[in-house]
Amino acid sequence: MAVIQISKIQVRRGKKISNTGVPQLSSAEFAWAIDSQELFIGNGSITEGAPYVGNTKILTEHDNILELAAAYRFASTDPAMSYSVSRSLQSKLDEYVSIADFIGDTFDIVRLGNTDCTAAFQYAFSELFQTTNATYKKVLVIPNGNYLFTQDLRIPSTAIIQGETQNGVTLNIGSNNIYFITEDGDEVSTSVTSVTRPKNVNISNLTIFRTSGQFVLTGLGDSKFSNVTWLGDYEIPIVDITTSPLTANAALVWQNSIIDLQVDNVTFTECKFEKNLISVKCLQSFPTETKLFFTDCKFYENDIGVYINGEPDQSNRWVFLGTTFELIAKQAFVTNYGTDTLFDSCQFSDCGNGINNASGPKYPIVEFGQNKNNRLINCNTNRTQAILDSSALTASGFSDALNASAAKFIDRNYANIYKTDGGLPLAVFDTRNRYFYVEYFLKLNAYSRVGKLTITLDDDHTNSSITDEYQYSPFLTTDRGGALMTNFEFAVSIQSRSGDSTEETLVLSYTNPTATGETGSISYNISYGA
Repeated sequence: MAVIQISKIQVRRGKKISNTGVPQLSSAEFAWAIDSQELFIGNGSITEGAPYVGNTKILTEHDNILELAAAYRFASTDPAMSYSVSRSLQSKLDEYVSIADFIGDTFDIVRLGNTDCTAAFQYAFSELFQTTNATYKKVLVIPNGNYLFTQDLRIPSTAIIQGETQNGVTLNIGSNNIYFITEDGDEVSTSVTSVTRPKNVNISNLTIFRTSGQFVLTGLGDSKFSNVTWLGDYEIPIVDITTSPLTANAALVWQNSIIDLQVDNVTFTECKFEKNLISVKCLQSFPTETKLFFTDCKFYENDIGVYINGEPDQSNRWVFLGTTFELIAKQAFVTNYGTDTLFDSCQFSDCGNGINNASGPKYPIVEFGQNKNNRLINCNTNRTQAILDSSALTASGFSDALNASAAKFIDRNYANIYKTDGGLPLAVFDTRNRYFYVEYFLKLNAYSRVGKLTITLDDDHTNSSITDEYQYSPFLTTDRGGALMTNFEFAVSIQSRSGDSTEETLVLSYTNPTATGETGSISYNISYGA
């Protein structure tokens, strides 16, 4: 048998770091840096055709390709962009971190919604938001997808979580809860201080889908939620639900039971609270002042929109600005105690009717436990017009805003006016309020009258009075129009329409004498207070 001799081929080698570096290599000569594990080849001379004298580094498995790609520059192809500078690709990519970076190659399968994501999210929260190295405190981006959680999730202080789109990112928590913890990972307890508490959380552009799971804000302060949807599986039932709101689950819930750790200075902007038995629930264990802001939000198909179980003279400096409440079976907002709440330019549609429509109300739309500086200004409701459109106007007077210090609705309600000597009902009010203002415009034939009714009740809410200040055209009572307008009169009476002996309804009616009156129309808006 023949013997085959195989020669060993070796290249030049040495240490790069401890010596003077890689020497100039001959043309096509290889050199291996043992200590840095780098491979080089000589360029050759210029006379041989090399563009320059030196060595060229050859990529190996030990090289970081992202570090070598250091020529990223914003708008580099646009000559007008002359002041942007080159950066490493690694630096550019590290500006944002995706949850996919903590899931890996299975990400496309995981975001289909069949794999538990709890561990990946907790790892991301820990490494991004609980680190002491500010370099790694990044925005956690969540690409569109359906993410399943089979365990509770805990979000630490300073977390910034940004979904790709509000409807495209769904965190499916089911019956599990989401809690907030301190930057050190501690649960909210009496050992947590106002300094270490969970705070400065910013979450945007995602949907949290739940069955009985809750988003627990206990201890959270100075945080923002924008374009977030809390979506449940509630539907307005055929029969009213009798579950106590004290024990019922809510989409957002918290308990202010530790002094200086009350949920405070939290804002919700363009958020949605859809199909929840209760959307927002606050349990108050001691009187304090809290500030929450709901701007351009929407509450849709809830049993109760916002529920607060408070303490006497609890200062709920909550502001609802431009917020819509639609299809709320019971109250859009209800509290047993609390002062200083403001609804400004809010819309209430089909609220407080139970299983009825708007012409058969069963609950106040907004119910304050105390009448101290709780206000509604420039709001809208379809309840008054719906009752007005019902042929007999037989509904009980349920206040749109019970115990409000002041409530002003800008809806211009309207009705036809008929001739009547006995009086026809025009509106119903809740006798638990103390005063009402009705600003109206009356049109009879070609004549008109503009006026303001002031209706007051006594301290026992059992006797009422009405005054009417108006101007009409023409100005002479001897004219046909003058007699027509002065003979038209309003009156109020207190009635019981709830089926018991309680006289709970104040009825506004009018007389338009058949002998002197004319048919026409009226429009009006209402303000009142407790």
